[in-house]
Amino acid sequence: MADRRPVRVLPETVANQIAAGEVVERPASVVKELVENALDAGATRVDVVVEGGGAKLVEVADNGSGMDREDALAALERQATSKISTSEDITHIGTFGFRGEAIPSIASVSRFSIVTRIEGADAATSIQVIGGTRDWVGEAGRPIGTTVTVRDLFFNVPARRKFLRAPTTELTRIRQTLSAIALANPAVAFRLRADGRDLFRLPEGDTVADRVRSILGEAVTDALLPIGHEQGDIAVSGFISKPDFVRGGSPEQYCFVNRRPATAVQVQVAVRDAWPVRDHRPVVVLFVDLPPEEVDVNVHPAKREVRFRRGDLVSAAIRVALAKALGATLPEPTPLGAPTPTLSPIGPLPTPQAPKPRQANLPLEGVTRGPYPSVAPTPPPPTTEGLPKDTPLRPPKLADYPILRDPPPSVAPIQPPPPPPPETGPATVLPWKWLRVADVLEQGYWLVVTDQGYVVVDAKAALERLFYDRFSPAAGATLASQPLLIPETLHLPAADAERVARFLPELGACGFGVSALGQDAFLIDALPVAFAELPPKEILADIAVELDQPGLRKGLDAWRREVVARAAAQAAARAFRVTSTQAAEPLLAELARSVMPYATPRGRPTMILTTYRELDRRFRRT
Repeated sequence: MADRRPVRVLPETVANQIAAGEVVERPASVVKELVENALDAGATRVDVVVEGGGAKLVEVADNGSGMDREDALAALERQATSKISTSEDITHIGTFGFRGEAIPSIASVSRFSIVTRIEGADAATSIQVIGGTRDWVGEAGRPIGTTVTVRDLFFNVPARRKFLRAPTTELTRIRQTLSAIALANPAVAFRLRADGRDLFRLPEGDTVADRVRSILGEAVTDALLPIGHEQGDIAVSGFISKPDFVRGGSPEQYCFVNRRPATAVQVQVAVRDAWPVRDHRPVVVLFVDLPPEEVDVNVHPAKREVRFRRGDLVSAAIRVALAKALGATLPEPTPLGAPTPTLSPIGPLPTPQAPKPRQANLPLEGVTRGPYPSVAPTPPPPTTEGLPKDTPLRPPKLADYPILRDPPPSVAPIQPPPPPPPETGPATVLPWKWLRVADVLEQGYWLVVTDQGYVVVDAKAALERLFYDRFSPAAGATLASQPLLIPETLHLPAADAERVARFLPELGACGFGVSALGQDAFLIDALPVAFAELPPKEILADIAVELDQPGLRKGLDAWRREVVARAAAQAAARAFRVTSTQAAEPLLAELARSVMPYATPRGRPTMILTTYRELDRRFRRT
């Protein structure tokens, strides 16, 4: 029988540390809570300074209204807040903070100090707390506003501290957190300084479009479409990327409910349903504004999630807003409080306007795309008949095969290097005696029959593997570079620009001609041949985002492999779709000669085999 333990009221320090486990997950949580307090105090300028990824230092200074001594001392008590006073106020939350847990929770797991001054006060109030215990209260000099300093986060909770990630990872989380808050508050000036260098400075009085450009960068912003729709008391606004814009890595997706960085299941489902492309996700900056009583912001300790009272109407409004932005058509929704409208499927996207002409790096020989092309006949083999003697035989080009559907005019078609002639390729490494493409499915799969069973091939993954093999240089070789006919200038967000500046030598070794112009601007005058037909700005912007990933810091050879893998993924995403078994056959033969036909360079499978023995077992023939 277990020993009986009496029920005790926990000491205040222990209770605060338990609350800190819900509110303060990592340094980014500290930044979020303190910056939101600054905004609730009416600040128009917020400066954030961090060291060691925030584990050593987080300091947030603002020019808000500040506090007097009595309020500053009360703010260190649990459930002390100026945002609400009755239970009815919880249903009409119009501020960021209201729980009254952030300050005491942070102070209980750090060396904490606050200096704050209100208008008319002779001096600022200064309070120091160490591990939840008040250490000193006095006066200090400071302009109107508040400065909160958090040092040695989790110093007294080593079990929590050891779960923190590397400083670079924690700094990335802080930058993402502050970027989201800055997007929702474009009129406020923000500065983030990390380990002695500025990651970004955002001026006061920006528009939403200005702030989006500063946070997401020029390449992404140029590919965004505006969102604007009102349905009764629900207003949906923001930006979404064009369907033909492919963003490397995980594309940025920001959602704000009443200007609060938060999301809900209905929002995620609505964005997924409205997006017309299966192969990649969109870049989204989405603002959903509705009456406070229609949304519950008190369902998550860190206030990351919200709950809608009428989620079906919010979801319908978002779908209509995104459909309108993307050019699709949906029936007009009913106003708030009416029955949920029946939504028809989103129609096909209209043909976008042709882009401004750009000098191509390689001739495309008149290749065009359209949404529903007919299958082109297989071209005859090249011949030298009728040509002068000794005329070289032109190797086959990708445009010779009917493997691509015509692209919309706004997307530059891909012209990758030609595949190696069959006689020069290595022998097939596949274990089957024979294989034949039985059908090409509309969903982007090839059905292949072999002597051992049938194989389903993911066409996009297969093309990614083929492009990677074609683009890959010999071991130890430098990636070939191709100059641009017209160099392009790219403006990057400060954090991305700082990383690109540090990695300029590696970029040069990988075939990129990139030079710094100052003010976070770079001149691009050459690209690796593998990227020859891809948009230079988009490519460099994508790589800038991923420069902090471990795979790009393992040496120059890993760099080259990653650059080639990215080029293959970009080319496969923009490539034509195979529309006939005749077109798929030569590609399948080339895939069979690959040194690794079963997976893409990043480990995604290209094919799945179902053996006849497995079919017999499933049909109970044996």
